[in-house]
Amino acid sequence: MPRIRSVVVLTALLVSAQAYPTLAPANDAAAASAGPARVSTWYYYGLNGVNADVPPALMARYADYAEDDGYTAEHVKTFKAAGGRFAVAYSDPAYVPYCYPPFAPPAGRCDGPIGAFARDDSAWFHGRDGTRVRHYLDAHFQYQEALNPLAPAARRAWHDWTEALVQKAPWLDLFFADDSGGPLHRGDMSPKSSEFYDFNDAGVEITDDAVFRDAWPAYLASAARPIVINGNDPDSGLPSYGGAFLRSPRILGAVAEGCLRSRAGVKTDRHDNWRHDVDGLLATTALRKLAVCFMMGTPAPDNRIYTLASWWMTYDPPWSVAAPIDPVPGQSALLPEFDIVPAHPIRSVARVRDLRAESGAYVREFVGCYQNGRLIGACAAIVNPSASGVAVPRLALRYGRTLALGGGDILHGGRATWNAGVPDRVAAESAVIIAR
Repeated sequence: MPRIRSVVVLTALLVSAQAYPTLAPANDAAAASAGPARVSTWYYYGLNGVNADVPPALMARYADYAEDDGYTAEHVKTFKAAGGRFAVAYSDPAYVPYCYPPFAPPAGRCDGPIGAFARDDSAWFHGRDGTRVRHYLDAHFQYQEALNPLAPAARRAWHDWTEALVQKAPWLDLFFADDSGGPLHRGDMSPKSSEFYDFNDAGVEITDDAVFRDAWPAYLASAARPIVINGNDPDSGLPSYGGAFLRSPRILGAVAEGCLRSRAGVKTDRHDNWRHDVDGLLATTALRKLAVCFMMGTPAPDNRIYTLASWWMTYDPPWSVAAPIDPVPGQSALLPEFDIVPAHPIRSVARVRDLRAESGAYVREFVGCYQNGRLIGACAAIVNPSASGVAVPRLALRYGRTLALGGGDILHGGRATWNAGVPDRVAAESAVIIAR
């Protein structure tokens, strides 16, 4: 069954990554006695205050991965105590805030995470004038500086910081590594085009993409726990350097931030944003790594259906993870539609173009689907990311109901229900999910 299988797969990855306690899946009566109770999910738990008031037992029921801050991780302690699966801590192995001038040796202190462990000046990137590269954030965070993955001092600092957090919070299973999945250069390949975007200068210690490609995963893998990186090639949406970062057994997968839905709205055909996100998820699952889709922006019912249907285009049970990050205003981010599990797709897919119908819509059909562990029959997702309405194409199976979302989050009565009838058109930049 997909939900149990995904947990077993990650357990195997964690065990193979290091000598590590086996993480047995929690008992789940619904999944054991019927079908999968829900898809694999990743939720903030206390991080930035999101979902902070969700009772631990409910978070353990609805989340496979719960992410907390990178300081004490107290919320995920209660999550694990309630039977939660995987506790995650936020980290940023690339950039360190709370840094102060001067920037020439002997440089001022850098008090942000990892900074206190990186006292040797060689741990940092330097510009052409010999000073540490930096950019100013604000009066609170001050300056941010960049760590050099080639430097043994940086590698020790990153390892020692993660080890210190694990000593304080031994319940942690893995780290979310922010700012860690992109290439050194992009676009016009100028020195500040990617890794050093918005910095005062590019680091002189690494100027070659091949050197960065090899140094970065080796640096990341020195963490005290396995990690999931954040980011990809910003020009294509695909894993950077053909997936080179993801080949490390210590790197379990990648997050796509603002996946399919960002704070600017849903991703569409404009600038190929929708295709880039979908193809990036497909490329990550093809590498047999976790593809974590960070769905952001206000979760209104229409854009939730659009995001869900788009995500179903990529769905691969062992590797696909839905991560609704931004909450319903005044509520939580726990949403009822993730209790619907598409299963047994009619066709496999390598790139989303394989799913494009003659009408211009993208279609993926599933022979057997579940809701709350109960078989509901065939279901399908139809997505129209274009700026014009399109006809619902001819489908392989017959359907008679359309998904509707009512209420807010799960804790406040939110429901995923099915209305009789199936539309014959899909409006511009929208989607429908239908069932038998």
